[in-house]
Amino acid sequence: MVYDVLVVGAGPAGAAAAFFLADHGATVALVDGARFPRAKSCAGWLNAHAVRDFPFLDTIRRKVRAAAFRHLIFHSPDLQATARYSSRSHLGYIVSRKRFDAALVRLAADAGAETFLGRKVVAVQAAERNVTVTLASGRRLVGRLLVGADGAAGIVARSLGLRDRWENHQVVACLAKDVPLTRKQLADGFEGAIHVALGFGGASGYAWAFPGAGAVNVGIGIRATEAARLQSLYDAWIDGLRGKGMLPKGADLARPSGAVIPAGAAIESDNHVGKRTVLVGDAGGFAAAATGEGIYPGIWSASIAARSILEALAADRGEKKGTTCQDALLEFRNAWRREMASYLQMPNVNLAFLLPLVFTNRQIADRFARAFLFGENL
Repeated sequence: MVYDVLVVGAGPAGAAAAFFLADHGATVALVDGARFPRAKSCAGWLNAHAVRDFPFLDTIRRKVRAAAFRHLIFHSPDLQATARYSSRSHLGYIVSRKRFDAALVRLAADAGAETFLGRKVVAVQAAERNVTVTLASGRRLVGRLLVGADGAAGIVARSLGLRDRWENHQVVACLAKDVPLTRKQLADGFEGAIHVALGFGGASGYAWAFPGAGAVNVGIGIRATEAARLQSLYDAWIDGLRGKGMLPKGADLARPSGAVIPAGAAIESDNHVGKRTVLVGDAGGFAAAATGEGIYPGIWSASIAARSILEALAADRGEKKGTTCQDALLEFRNAWRREMASYLQMPNVNLAFLLPLVFTNRQIADRFARAFLFGENL
């Protein structure tokens, strides 16, 4: 069988791409080396705008019992001052990536995508008329087009010469851990708020504590150029939260999981389209530069890519006279920049100058909160 589209990587971007395409009648193979549900190191923050823009996410967040939050509390880098932003409506949700990602894969399968889970991809080739993905078992899958959604270090981009690796200044290095808490501990320690320490310890990034359903995700992310400080900053953040009584003394926060996020890296790259191939999600650097937020931008990039892919499939079948398959795919480069660039890029202001004002000026605090939560300009 020759599929219309092969999707490598079944995280939020890949599963969403498979869903969008299968839902529009394309034959899709969704491939991932992991079996779902699977653990994933991530803060699990689902932007409220994602639910607004993609209604199927509202159904999923209810199914997986995502924890809504209406408050954001900023902490100063030394943890001595705080500023609160509140809303009557939900500002966002904290999801278990284990449940959330599995639900997205099921959504894609229900739409008609054929899933190949627990099947590691070991080789990728793009020819003039098709693409071929080779699995570790030796089986080959053939498609007309390919979506690379296999993460920051994915095989698709490397194999097709689109990118060997992200540079350190483009990557945020993270350490994080889910800490199980009782309902009372969550209520007493977090009061329905997410907590963020911007520039914690003077590093270029932030620390967070995001309470979900039955657990709080605690972590820190900083630019990889400062990665040598990551463990010590994580330990200091844990000590700070304990000092504020937000974490129980017996909570095990040792051995956090690590991750790298190409935060805002898409802005600096033109290599999102190769021969019969597009890159989405972390594989394409589609994460917000200021926050490292990846779920919403990943799904957003997949929705834009799906439009170009459907046009490319029509051109490949000869239904779009005067337009080639590759012409249609290349439109993805222009489309995502028009729609997403302002959301992904860093604010064009002096953050070091404005940050102290967050804790003394209500208007500045509110602007920072909306920029953090919704990507609004500062």
